Amino acid sequence: MHSISICKFCGKEKKLIKAHIIPRNFYLDYKNEQYMRVDELSGKFTIKQNGSYDKNILCAECDGKILGKFDQEGYRILLDEIYKHCLYRDDKVKIYNLSSEYYDYNKLRKFFISILWKASISSLPEYSYIQLGEYEDKALAILKGIASYEDLFKIYIYKYPKDKDYNKFTYITKTKIANYKTFVLNMAGCMIFIILNGKNHPYTKGNHPISKMIINNKNFCIIESEDLYVQHQRMAEQKMQEMWRKGYKPPFAPKL
Repeated sequence: MHSISICKFCGKEKKLIKAHIIPRNFYLDYKNEQYMRVDELSGKFTIKQNGSYDKNILCAECDGKILGKFDQEGYRILLDEIYKHCLYRDDKVKIYNLSSEYYDYNKLRKFFISILWKASISSLPEYSYIQLGEYEDKALAILKGIASYEDLFKIYIYKYPKDKDYNKFTYITKTKIANYKTFVLNMAGCMIFIILNGKNHPYTKGNHPISKMIINNKNFCIIESEDLYVQHQRMAEQKMQEMWRKGYKPPFAPKL
């Protein structure tokens, strides 16, 4: 049954659909495998195959015809196009470099912003800690093409080597990088960092190595690294310990 209510994208009263927060096609990258969704608040692992959806936020037209176009660019880049542009490789590191002729900057940027925006407006308990606050309306304005706010939502990506456990995890969490509020999106074998307000952030300055990874309208790099994978594992373990200190029991992952 579809409910009739106000679509949070177009603002019109319409039939609302089951809108996935993280597009479900990203759960199909590793076929015949299941995925673990991590709830930051409870520390629970949940086996998922199609991801979380909210049936109270979007109509079919906005979800499929507008945001869906951004999703398609995300699928194309992360699951296919990047592999065609390996700039460097050795036993432990691969560096992919994409120039603007191979991606649509506006659609790709909006793809990542749309996931954060949907999580922020969702009433699902697993996304209750994802709040964009004053940036929620700005995210919507970007998605609608009303404004660009180029200093906001600065994005860079690390890729996990294939066959690593964290390829099977999907979650959105929040952190701080250089004391700037940042969201981390783990999906499709990637760890995606989204700096909420990138103005004057050290990573966005041309002399910082990560500045070459920030998605822009000219080119960007994605790094795949065994060493970085180990570092990200360590970050996740530290997060678990932090949750434990707050009173949560450390979860045990079910077998896949």
